[in-house]
Amino acid sequence: MLLDIIIIVLRETLEAGVLISILLSISAQRNIGVLWLVLAFTLGVVGAVVYAENLGSISGWFEFVGQEVVNAFLQYAIYCSLVFICILRRKNSSTNYLNLKLLMGVAVSLIIVREGAELFVFYSSFIQGGENWIKAATSGFIGLLIGASVGALCFYSLITASANIARIVQQAILSLVAGGMVLQATQLLMQADWLTSSIPIWDSSWLLSESSVIGQLAYAIFGYEATPSLLELCAYLIAVFIITIASLIPRNTYSHNMKPLR
Repeated sequence: MLLDIIIIVLRETLEAGVLISILLSISAQRNIGVLWLVLAFTLGVVGAVVYAENLGSISGWFEFVGQEVVNAFLQYAIYCSLVFICILRRKNSSTNYLNLKLLMGVAVSLIIVREGAELFVFYSSFIQGGENWIKAATSGFIGLLIGASVGALCFYSLITASANIARIVQQAILSLVAGGMVLQATQLLMQADWLTSSIPIWDSSWLLSESSVIGQLAYAIFGYEATPSLLELCAYLIAVFIITIASLIPRNTYSHNMKPLR
């Protein structure tokens, strides 16, 4: 088994696993069902394969920064979906339930497209290069299982907690994950020279290095950056602020269709 491959796959799947677990717990709380997740996952896998197969031509877009720009806007689109999810989860009507399922499906599909395409390209290089792809697949499967296990643990912890505690934890994790997505998207646009980069305002590498295993996983889930610029910090804080405010919009009349977590 190759430890590096386990870390790479885990890094790509952990964010998706945590996000899906949060959305699935919201689905259980609202008594929505899981059909939306099955459809979203299927569309996401198909989209990931299509994206990966066309990555060569996509990379040539926008003066050869197409991959960075597309990935950035995928992240921004997921963030926008999460903002509206935070709003609609507090509204109790059949129309809002339908919109909530749609937005959760969009968020899951897009994150699988982004992460799945990278894994598809990663493993294609093993197969085309004639390397030991069986060992790579085995190591990757372990990384995938760890990521899925973290997501499952998060989900079952939420559905067994009290409703109020579960909502607070859901919102906290959603806000941090969403903020990390905006930070990562901003970094991609800086790499593409669509946004201006600047010198770091601090360096926390002495506390947690980005190259360490924990640092890589923290980046994957929450967008941890040891040397953030002012623009990156502002993007992160604004993103967290907006999604937090969205979660505080007053709910309407209580619906009997709502199902408590416990």
